[in-house]
Amino acid sequence: VVIFDLDDTLVISDAKIRVLDSKTGDEIKALTPAEFNTFEKKPKHVLSFDDFDNPTILAQAKIIHSIFRQLKKFYKSNIPVSIVTARSNQEMVRNFFLTKGIDIHEDLCIAVNDPKYPYTGAIEERKQQAMLEIIDKGFQYVVFFDDHAGNLREAKKIEKLRKGVKI
Repeated sequence: VVIFDLDDTLVISDAKIRVLDSKTGDEIKALTPAEFNTFEKKPKHVLSFDDFDNPTILAQAKIIHSIFRQLKKFYKSNIPVSIVTARSNQEMVRNFFLTKGIDIHEDLCIAVNDPKYPYTGAIEERKQQAMLEIIDKGFQYVVFFDDHAGNLREAKKIEKLRKGVKI
């Protein structure tokens, strides 16, 4: 199976993580996903990920063609393709790929912050839990594309958790 992250791996969108003041609700700053990867949240911060639930913002995203071509190549070769994203709306993500002519199987399109999933912890941990679920469907060899080093490190740890699995 080939697993792809979405934001900053396959697409770059205008979606931002809004850092809000917990007392006033005022926006302190807006972060790109890349900026969020190194952001240190303070107790007075509340984070809003609402932009990532907006299908219009996703539809207008710029495709990262070099990686998207890889996804299409695997898909056309009948190699199972999966999406594991930090987003919180699995149906919206799946529909985005359908508009591109790519039918990601529902069980392989996972938005780890969607309330329908039982994942817990930080994004890295949630993505690892999703990958373990995918692997437990019978996959032994996984290729994983993600822009965040922490996600890649957590994925590599799976080799110690599941004997015979190669990431």
